[in-house]
Order: sequence, then structure tokens, then C-alpha cells
Amino acid sequence: MESMSYSAFAYTYNLEPKIRGRVFSIGVRADPSLNNVESFAVILFLRNRDGKRIEVAKIDTTPHDAGRIHIDRYYREEGAEIKAFDIDIDDWIDAEAYLKANWQRFARRYLDTHGTELRADGANT
Repeated sequence: MESMSYSAFAYTYNLEPKIRGRVFSIGVRADPSLNNVESFAVILFLRNRDGKRIEVAKIDTTPHDAGRIHIDRYYREEGAEIKAFDIDIDDWIDAEAYLKANWQRFARRYLDTHGTELRADGANT
């Protein structure tokens, strides 16, 4: 199975309210489509001053553990485990709902830990 391109979102939207003056967004991508999902990624992100997308958290099926759904918690401190496989999410719809329910906490933690730039360890590049 080929991986999805970095920017191939089926849709994105901004979240309210701004946090510390920054707009956070959710993007959803699915392969081959939202109607026939073989793999997916739902991403919470912000854009830095240069317009580069900075991923804060991502729930996806990238094959790390036999394609199991997991969350990449980029908001955590460097050196902490960022991948978690013990989440109760069955599909991209659940993943989107989970990020929408938790986005403000994840966004604040990212800003506290990494500011508005990529992680120094490059995990979210």
C-alpha cells in the first residue's frame, strides 16, 4: 500500500478559540478515499510564522505495529514516548472526535513544551 502524500487532506478546518493567539486546525486524510478507507490520518496542527505545518498530535494507521490505530503525541517532551497504541479508536471518525475533544489540552502542552516550531528532535517533520 502506498502512503498518502503529506498534504493530501480530504478536508481541514480551524478550531476555536485561538490559543495564545495561534490558530490550530484539524486535517483529515484517507486512502484511497473517505468512502473506502484502507488507511487514514487525522492531524491536529498549527502553522508557524513561515506557514509551515507543525503537527501537534496525529492519529493514524501508519504501519508501526501491523497497521494498528495509534496516536503520535508530538506535544510530549523530547525523550518521552510519543506513540501510544492503547487508545479506544476504531476509525477516522472516532479519531477526529478524539482530537476535537482534546485539542485545547494538546495545543497548550505543545506550546509549553516546543513553542511554535518543530520539535528539536525532528519527530514531527
